[in-house]
Amino acid sequence: MERDSVTELVQWLQDKFVESCEAIGQPVPFAGLRISPPIRPEEAKYFLLGLETGLFRIDEFGGVHSVLRTSRVGVAGSAGCRLFSSDPLPPRLVRDSICQLSTASFLILKRGWLTSHIQLDPNLKDDRGTPYGIDILVRSTTGQILICVEVKRSAAELQKLSADLRACCFRGPHGRDQCGFPQNHPNYEFCASFKPVYFWAVAPDADVCFKMNYEGQTIKPEQLMSLPPRSLIE
Repeated sequence: MERDSVTELVQWLQDKFVESCEAIGQPVPFAGLRISPPIRPEEAKYFLLGLETGLFRIDEFGGVHSVLRTSRVGVAGSAGCRLFSSDPLPPRLVRDSICQLSTASFLILKRGWLTSHIQLDPNLKDDRGTPYGIDILVRSTTGQILICVEVKRSAAELQKLSADLRACCFRGPHGRDQCGFPQNHPNYEFCASFKPVYFWAVAPDADVCFKMNYEGQTIKPEQLMSLPPRSLIE
């Protein structure tokens, strides 16, 4: 019988949410756990596989601990990444974290990347010390950034990101305070500074991938049907 990953994950999230509320001394909200947008089958499958293979675990407070999130001394930890949040109250699900962890698991368990290639929430900052907020990086064995992954909540957000990134690239070098698309401008700045080979934006129900072509200070994003397999990237 085929595994019903969505039902299984929803039940696991409900149980974990109750545990998290009890751990922080807060009552479970009357409406219970709200999951929006709904969990998708592929998303649920790789989230559960990531849990079962030890790629990440969730503590009783909702913090995420993972071998993919290491400090400079190699100690795995949560460092702010959470599955549930209570700031501000009431406690709630951080929906993007499910997609982020599922995507990292997919890259390893389906696409064949090694844990040493993957970084969750890399601590990269601009010249002013402001974090870029990139969700996942895939690096080569020599440290080159091959894939930059940005997680969004919906296909509509992906469409806006795609349009904004194209507009910023077409315009060329400019600051966020001079940009008409400040929400997604940091993605352009990240690409201009670190030059990932591929930019992959992922949501529970869709994804969009660009091959980033760099010519001096000019970036020409080429939209692809999907993220290429590892054999064509590395």
